[in-house]
Amino acid sequence: MGLSHHARALLQRLARFLDGFAPCFVRRAHVGHAQRYVKGLLSDAKYKNMEGIVSRLVEPGDYQALQHFITHSTWQVDQIWSRLRAILPDRRGVFVIDDTGIPKQGSHSVGVASQYCGALGKIANSQNIVTSALYTGRHTWPIAMELYLPERWCLDPDRREAADVPESIQHRTKHVMALEQLDTAITAGLEIDAVLADAGYGESTEFREAIATRGLRYSVGIGKNTTVFAGPPSFKPSNRPSRPVLAAGSAVPQTIASIADSAAPEDWARISWRKGVKDKLEAEFLIRRVIPAHCWGRGQRHPEVWLICERTLGADSVRKYYLSNLPAETKPRELVRITHERWAIEMHYRDLKQELGLDHFEGRSYPGFARHLVLTALAYVFLQTERRRKRADVATSLNAIRRSVTEILTAMLFASGERFAAMVTDFARDPPPSG
Repeated sequence: MGLSHHARALLQRLARFLDGFAPCFVRRAHVGHAQRYVKGLLSDAKYKNMEGIVSRLVEPGDYQALQHFITHSTWQVDQIWSRLRAILPDRRGVFVIDDTGIPKQGSHSVGVASQYCGALGKIANSQNIVTSALYTGRHTWPIAMELYLPERWCLDPDRREAADVPESIQHRTKHVMALEQLDTAITAGLEIDAVLADAGYGESTEFREAIATRGLRYSVGIGKNTTVFAGPPSFKPSNRPSRPVLAAGSAVPQTIASIADSAAPEDWARISWRKGVKDKLEAEFLIRRVIPAHCWGRGQRHPEVWLICERTLGADSVRKYYLSNLPAETKPRELVRITHERWAIEMHYRDLKQELGLDHFEGRSYPGFARHLVLTALAYVFLQTERRRKRADVATSLNAIRRSVTEILTAMLFASGERFAAMVTDFARDPPPSG
């Protein structure tokens, strides 16, 4: 079966993309294994575990060799990540931090513990991956993904040995891991307009201050019991915001929930920020300039930030709260737009899991899991690069791009099967002479 010009061109682009990572491997055999694994992730395999990947490869090679490449060989994921960040075609955007959970049944997979699992929305037996991504407004690019190891895992020598956890890996909080990923992005030369994260990170004052210390802007979720010092409402929806006057002698700290509760109806403004699947997305917002309580008394200059209170429309209204150190002159609509760009990480997780099997890995070792993560990121970046090359609009999903790649790889699989069947038939009809 002959391939179309479009199919051949796509396969050539995939080959060039994967060849670009060849210098990251010491052995040529590792290059071939990496390329086969990525093609398996892009295939039509229902489950992207090792068995499913090998079953959908045109040239599967030795199953044990590919398994060994993932779990026991000596190549380093850091080199792949560095190369990946270096070739990203988009270099500026918002930096989105989050973690995603992978439910697990047993207790032997590395890092598994009873912990909050976002995929289930509750405490459950699961693994957690701390991730970061650069969102440009059109495309999302993975910057880093790393397994979170609970402290009890790191302090258990037997579990560490069984999962082959390197000695260099010690317990770190998710906040620390996220900041390390942020520093990696800065070192890679990415331009970060703002750092976005949910309340799991934003509630940490150390996390917010660490971002500000790096000279970066943030807009992060916080809990309703966070305390601040607030002046009068800082703007009317149609006016330019003004800075409040906070009198140190009369200031009283308040929880942000109490500020929202006591606000007058006219202090809330309905603001929309982007188009949803069916309609524009909008909610009501109360926006004030505040000083976080932990900053009070640190000299004459108090770091004022934005408090953004959001409540959904309708009878069953839900509130969310954010703090942001975006400039004081930032318009309300811009504050809301930037804050809500964090949604991109949810689509990012959906595509990584549904399209590429991020959560399908069944190995139990730390190196194997780390390698699956980085090779999944490779497959994702190739698809996103194809989407960008086609100048696809935001509505064009990564799924549509992945399907076109999968169809070509599947056609090659069937073609190779037909060729093999023809060889068997020819052999049966005209076997070679015996020695």
